[in-house]
Amino acid sequence: MKRVAAFIVALAAVGCLFTGCQPEKKEIENQNVSNQSSDSYEDALKECFDAMQSTGGGEVFYSYMYPDETIDAMKKSNEYDELVQTFNKTQDEMLQKRSEKYTFGSIKEAKELSEKQVAGVKTYLVQLSEPYLNTLTEDKLDIKDGYEVTYDYSKEGQEAESETVIIFRLNDEGWKVITR
Repeated sequence: MKRVAAFIVALAAVGCLFTGCQPEKKEIENQNVSNQSSDSYEDALKECFDAMQSTGGGEVFYSYMYPDETIDAMKKSNEYDELVQTFNKTQDEMLQKRSEKYTFGSIKEAKELSEKQVAGVKTYLVQLSEPYLNTLTEDKLDIKDGYEVTYDYSKEGQEAESETVIIFRLNDEGWKVITR
């Protein structure tokens, strides 16, 4: 049941972030997250976007989606590899059906998170993690800084659409992204 729930969450996140998109098929198999600890939320957001527009981006996507403690719990229960493989397979199938190339554009607007948004982010992370880690509590989550960011992306070089996400620095883990 946990696997099904995680798969549904991953698919919902993909759908929410890129509804209507037809991403470029790029291979990033076994890519490590390199911008998650960057001072630049822009670089981190672009890396997460690129993972979503590529085959093999499951590990990068999960590293931006879940707290590290949750990923460790997934690995201990031997569910993580299967979740990543399922995500990658689903992405690959989706991308094979699409031919247009999508490219990250630029940040259009970034607003600091309000106290209410920060509280909501903590609640979201606890609920997201619950199927794998029921000991995570909001008081264990330190959001150092965060933004509600609207960015655009292009389709075949033409401006396509804009999306709004929440991006925040969690504990000492680096940036995390919540899609709508």
